[in-house]
Amino acid sequence: MDEPKIPNGNLPLRVNQLDAEASDEFIHEIILEKLRDVLKYLQLSNIFTSYQLEVDAAIKFGLWWVVFRKQHSTLGQQLLDLEYTSVRPGAKTLSAITRVQSLLYLICNVVTPYLWARLRKLQAIRSFSDFNPHLDKLITILQTTWQYVNLLNFVTFLYNGQFLHIYERICGMRSFHPKGKQLREVGFEFSNREIMWHGFTEFMTFLLPYINMRKVKTMFTFSSAKSSDGSKFCKECDSYPTNPTRVADCSHIYCYHCAASLVTTDGALECKACNVKITSLGNLERAQHLISLVDV
Repeated sequence: MDEPKIPNGNLPLRVNQLDAEASDEFIHEIILEKLRDVLKYLQLSNIFTSYQLEVDAAIKFGLWWVVFRKQHSTLGQQLLDLEYTSVRPGAKTLSAITRVQSLLYLICNVVTPYLWARLRKLQAIRSFSDFNPHLDKLITILQTTWQYVNLLNFVTFLYNGQFLHIYERICGMRSFHPKGKQLREVGFEFSNREIMWHGFTEFMTFLLPYINMRKVKTMFTFSSAKSSDGSKFCKECDSYPTNPTRVADCSHIYCYHCAASLVTTDGALECKACNVKITSLGNLERAQHLISLVDV
C-alpha cells in the first residue's frame, strides 16, 4: 500500500538530515565528556573503563526519555526545525508518530546497538568457538551483512532523500519540516576566520625556525641587580651557575650549558658584561673557585 506523501514545502534537504545526525553525535559526546569529568573529580573514573557501553546506552536512553518521547524529534533535529512524522502504509494523511513507533525507535537505536556491542566485546574477550564452532563465523557474517545493508540504504537516501537510517524504515517514520521548509542560510564569517587563522599558523610554523628566539629574549630582558657583583652568577640566566664555566678572554662566569648553547646555536657568545665575543668552545674553562660553592 502507498505511504502518505509529504508536501514539497515540508520535505527536508539531505544536508539538513545529515547535519541533524552530526549534531546528535556531537551533543552525545559533549554529555559523555562532561559526565567523565564529573566522575573523574569524584574518583569514579573507573566506571567508564568497566561500564562504558552501559553509560553510553544510559545517555541515549535519557535523551530518548526527555526529548524524543515527548517531542518526536532529536535535539539535532530541533536545531534544524525537523521532526519525525508517521508514514505507515495505508495512512491517508501525515500524523504524529505513535507510542509503538517511539518504542521501536528506542529498541532500534538504543537497545539493539548496546546488545550487539556487548556481544562483540564478549566475543573479543572469549571466543564463542568453544560453545559452537560456527557461532563466531555467524556473527561475522551478520556484521558484514549489516554493513552492506547500511551502505545500500545510504546510497538510496542520497538518491531520493528518504530514510537516512534503516530504523526509520522499520519504524515507518520520516523527517519533515512541520512549519515548512526554511531557507538555509550559510554564514561565511566563521569559515573566513578559520581560513585566516590556519593561514597565519602555517606562516608562523614556517617562519619561527628562522628566528633566533634567544636573541629576541635577550633584547627584551634586563639584567637583574644581583648580576652586578660580577663573580657569582651566570651572566646569561642570572642564577648560581650549573657546572661553572669562565670565559677565558674576560673571566666572567656562565653556566656551561648557557655558554655552550650560545656558541653552538648563535655561532658566538657575546658577553653581556664586557661585549667580548667567543666563537669557540675552546675559550671556555671551568671556574674551580665556584665549584665548591655550587656543590654546597
